[in-house]
Order: sequence, then C-alpha cells, then structure tokens
Amino acid sequence: MVSSPRKIYLVRHAESAWNSERRVQGTALQVALSPTGRAQARLLGRRLKALPLEAVYSSDAGRTLETARLALGEDFPLRVSEEIRELSLGEWEGKLISDLRDEDPEKLEAWYRKPSTVRLEGGEDLVRFRKRVVSFMDGKAASGAGDVAVITHGGVICIYLTHILGMHLDDLWSFSLPNASITTVVLDFKPRLRSFGDTSHLDASALGLDGMPAPL
Repeated sequence: MVSSPRKIYLVRHAESAWNSERRVQGTALQVALSPTGRAQARLLGRRLKALPLEAVYSSDAGRTLETARLALGEDFPLRVSEEIRELSLGEWEGKLISDLRDEDPEKLEAWYRKPSTVRLEGGEDLVRFRKRVVSFMDGKAASGAGDVAVITHGGVICIYLTHILGMHLDDLWSFSLPNASITTVVLDFKPRLRSFGDTSHLDASALGLDGMPAPL
C-alpha cells in the first residue's frame, strides 16, 4: 500500500485587535485577539482537531498562542518556537497603516511593491527572515513522520511560499492571506503547494453579530 505524502498545514493566526485596527504588528508579542478573532479560533479548532496531526507548532507571540489555545485547548502539547515569529518591522510597529500612508506614502508603497529596497530602523533583513523561516520549515516542521500544523503569521507563510515557488523576495506581498486560514504544503519529492488560504471552516453563518459563535 502506497502511503500518502506528508503535509504541513500553515495556519495564520486569527484576527487580532491590531488587525481589526489596521495597525502594524511585526514582532509585537502581547497583542490579543479581537472578539471576531476569538470566534475564528474556535471554528478553526474544529478543523484542526479533525486532522491526524503528529505535532502542532506555534509562534511565541500572544496572538498565535491565543489562537492555538482557543482552537486546541489549554492543555494541548504545543511546541512553541520563536523561529516562526513574524518579520520585525522596527519603527513601524504599533503604527496605523493610515498614519504611515500620510507620513511617507512613497515608502509605504515601495514596501508593498519592492520590499527589498526598504530599510526600516530596527527592522529585520528580508534575506535573514526567509533564511530562518525556511530553516524551521525544512528542519523541525519536516523532520517527523506525520502531518504537522504550524500556527504562525502572514509574513512567515508568505515568505516560505516565495521560497518553495521560486519567487523573488519582492514577491512577498503578492499573496492575500486571510486570518485563521489554512495553507497546505505537501512534502512530495519537494515542498509543493496544494491549497492556499482556505477558510471553509469559518462559516459566516456560525458567527453571531457580537463576533462570538452562534448556537449550532
């Protein structure tokens, strides 16, 4: 009997309070989920619990840990790693996107069109960022015998996709990745993208107006 290729499920954390405010997060560690994000995390849990996972890894940021614990329970044996923290955005962290657009629209546009040309004070180099993410994915995430989930950040998932798809660093923001989505990579000869940004588990009819799950 031929066994199925192993999979890495790349999970973007649920909506944080700063996501809802359109505020730059980066490596900010203690940002909590919004009410909508908490609802998303619980719905995400139904999907993750149905998968035959050997391990679940999480970034050590508050928004990823809260997502993981709401989804899987406080006692679930998470493997927490700072290697899958978000890209550090230095001087921009904590600022509103609208304020950055007013302060320096050319720099903000360059960041989304050609980020390798932008230098942020206190920020992380994109080459180093991709190196640490790929090292984790090719190492810890790919080293087991079964499927794993990695609960992390949008930038982490996007930079890894530029690597496996043979894209340039400047293609980093070519992806529109929803909160609490699942992107599946199959380890079959080489890492291969199977699905991107799946949110089928976030059934809008299951969310109440207050952002909490409605009775099912």
